Amino acid sequence: MKTLLAPRKRVRETSPRAYQTGILQRHPKNPIIAPGDMPVPCSSVFNCGATWFEDRVLLLLRVEDMARDNAFYVATSEDGVTFEIQTEPVDYPLRDTESRFLENRFDMRITQLEGHYYVTHASWLGGYGSCIGTALTKDFRSFEAVGELSVPSNRNAALFPEKIQGRYARLERPQNIDGGGRIWVSYSPDLLHWGESRPVVMPDTPWSRCKVGAGAVPIKTEHGWLCVYHATAKNCATENYYLGAMLLDLNQPDRIVAAPRQFILQPETPYECMGQVPNVVFTNGAVVMPDGTLNIYYGGADTRICLAQVSVDELVEYCLTER
Repeated sequence: MKTLLAPRKRVRETSPRAYQTGILQRHPKNPIIAPGDMPVPCSSVFNCGATWFEDRVLLLLRVEDMARDNAFYVATSEDGVTFEIQTEPVDYPLRDTESRFLENRFDMRITQLEGHYYVTHASWLGGYGSCIGTALTKDFRSFEAVGELSVPSNRNAALFPEKIQGRYARLERPQNIDGGGRIWVSYSPDLLHWGESRPVVMPDTPWSRCKVGAGAVPIKTEHGWLCVYHATAKNCATENYYLGAMLLDLNQPDRIVAAPRQFILQPETPYECMGQVPNVVFTNGAVVMPDGTLNIYYGGADTRICLAQVSVDELVEYCLTER
């Protein structure tokens, strides 16, 4: 007796399944800036600061050359996707303490405030720890240092784009003994002296138990300050970076209005999982486009610049409903 087999159905080829991006959409042209796009030979293009400047999206790129020395380049774009990269690096100011002990500067964030653009960065001073530095510019050609470095063991400074109850405010991450830490808010009357620091108490989630730090500069909405932040968790032999979103109170930004337990981006694609530091998605720059789209520029594996997008309204609604 013969067993009749049902004819096999031909499976029609379809486009690859989307990665689990959640609310964010990775841009199909990712990575949008790779080491080979730079005007000089380099090994990595790291997560960048981002802002609007003269009706264009401007990125401040940190680049490591083939000796792993750092330089900073400006890139601009009309559409936020295709960038023109300046051929010469900017002359970013160096304080006396940095000239003596600096090993690296990184994680630039750009805030437009009171007619200037303020750039915050972290300076790694070797055995003397990590400090926050600030510079200001009007044209992204010349920069002026604002005061001295912060107290040591601090980084991830994101300056709010307006004063809060008459004072400047910034998010920051004081480091604990093992290099981790959480987000705090500090205040200043003059951008020089910072204090009255308060912790931003985040939900305890498995993907954020190693460290939690500020990401892009906060964006003001009617429901609160919209913040895209980073967090890490150890997974067997690796430490993975994730992005999350939350809303902070407009007048008391240490108070959380809404913070979903879910992350909004994890490393999945080859350009996020393979590179100088595997399994990293890290942002310190986001720009609201004219149509309300939030362009989140993030580093993939500490090697290249990538872009994820979502509307501001949609991300705010997500924060408010996915608690």
